[in-house]
Amino acid sequence: MSFLTSNSKGEETVIHTQPQGKLHRKLQARHLEMIAIGGTIGTGLLLRSGGAISRSGPIGALLCFSIVGLQVFGVASSIGEMATYLPVEGAFSHFPARFVTPALGFAGGWNYWFTWALTFPCEFAGIASLMAYWIDTSRVASWVWSIVFMVPLVGINLITVTGFAETEFALCIVKILAIVLFLIVAICVWFGAGSNQGPLWFRNWNPAIVGETSLDRFLNIGGSFTTAFFSFGGTELVGLTAGEATNPRRSVPRAINGTFYRIIIFYLGSIFMVGVLLNPNSPILKAKSIKESPFVYVYSQIGIKFGADMMNAVIIVAATSAANSALYACARTLLRLAEDGNAPRIFAKVDKRGVPVNAVFAVTFVGLVAVAGAFGAGKDGSALTFDWLSGVISLGIMTNWMIMSFTHLRFRYGYLAQGRRIEDLPYVAPFFPYADILSLTIGFVVTIFMIISAFYTKGIDGAVWFSKSWFMDNSWTYFGVPMVIIAFIVHGSFVSGFRLVAYEDMDFETNRYVETAAELAENEAMKERPTNLKGWAKKIWFKLF
Repeated sequence: MSFLTSNSKGEETVIHTQPQGKLHRKLQARHLEMIAIGGTIGTGLLLRSGGAISRSGPIGALLCFSIVGLQVFGVASSIGEMATYLPVEGAFSHFPARFVTPALGFAGGWNYWFTWALTFPCEFAGIASLMAYWIDTSRVASWVWSIVFMVPLVGINLITVTGFAETEFALCIVKILAIVLFLIVAICVWFGAGSNQGPLWFRNWNPAIVGETSLDRFLNIGGSFTTAFFSFGGTELVGLTAGEATNPRRSVPRAINGTFYRIIIFYLGSIFMVGVLLNPNSPILKAKSIKESPFVYVYSQIGIKFGADMMNAVIIVAATSAANSALYACARTLLRLAEDGNAPRIFAKVDKRGVPVNAVFAVTFVGLVAVAGAFGAGKDGSALTFDWLSGVISLGIMTNWMIMSFTHLRFRYGYLAQGRRIEDLPYVAPFFPYADILSLTIGFVVTIFMIISAFYTKGIDGAVWFSKSWFMDNSWTYFGVPMVIIAFIVHGSFVSGFRLVAYEDMDFETNRYVETAAELAENEAMKERPTNLKGWAKKIWFKLF
């Protein structure tokens, strides 16, 4: 659908709205808000964060999560600006190809798809390990639980986008309530509840950063970044939902507002509390069993005996939510890749309900292959699969963020170069261009940190150092990053070339969303100054959440 409009100079421009008959705009503001708030709380935070504190210390882990959180804020804002102006599905392949170079769109799109495609079975591997807490693997093989949880989730995503949204909405509420409850109980324990020794204060910050020498501390912090990236993965998902959001110019910015506060409360708050409650040398931080995890410890301190069962259930809910998001993100990214000619056209099929069915089945196939791999790996196959996949996913997430930050720089500069006004953008990312530059800087510096941490042998014999454990923990070094580089070089060399899209050639009209009269009235109403207490409360809630 398209129509003519005129600018202030009287020049006519054709504005193309979203194509009809493809994905359906059924995601409401409440869905996007809950995805933004709870979508990132998963197994990374609840299962792996204790290991980060044990490895790098409470300050080291806080530093890692703070740096990555700062990058997340910039990336989420950047994606929000582009996705609100051009709410398309598959933003992570479409925007780089449209505003940078097709080769980057190809590499970035497939990297994003691959990251989420691996997240899908990774979460099921985590669920299988958690179910072993209740039912031993000698009775029920771990891979069986992966199938049990996978089948209904795939079915829900094949119904309509509303199926995904309502499921995610319910799961996110459970996760948020669990984290809030944990923080409240943890604060009580910090101030001395359940102990005769009085408040703990900061006595457990000993050491604050783990390592005997400066080099050891540097390496330990560098090695903990993979956990931070894996934990924050999914924050950018709101940008992907814009293609199916009702009134995206209102709902997308609303979902992004408050990202900074959510990072502080949920992530840094949780890491801080675990760090003050437990010493880095505590076996609880290194425990593989949920019964001995830091998120259970706080409940045992105040006499709640069923804390382990409750948190095990919550983490299974979190993993199910992450798998649900992974399936959604994968299907929409593969759909866009197919529509842009970067994947077989069969994956561009969308049924009458607005579901990319073939793309959903493709992700399901990847999940089944991973389950088969876990079965072949034996009794602990799911745990090994989870460790290997999470390493690849961590760097895939960071690479996607860096690509989108660079894409946003090009988007904004091209937008201004064509004489367009910032005031016409529905949502303006703050701190431009510094937030994007900071995101890219963090990405490059952290990558160097991680490379040094992975390959510096500390005097250990290479035959021992590059063992099975090393290959499981550092899978990103030989599988994740090289894949992106190869995809970019191959596509640029044989298909598209490497020339950047010129600012004057950038297309800012195709797929630009045009509001209906009702949506315009709704958006304008939110800009009006409140006249009473109820209005101010609604305004504050809108800004924060």
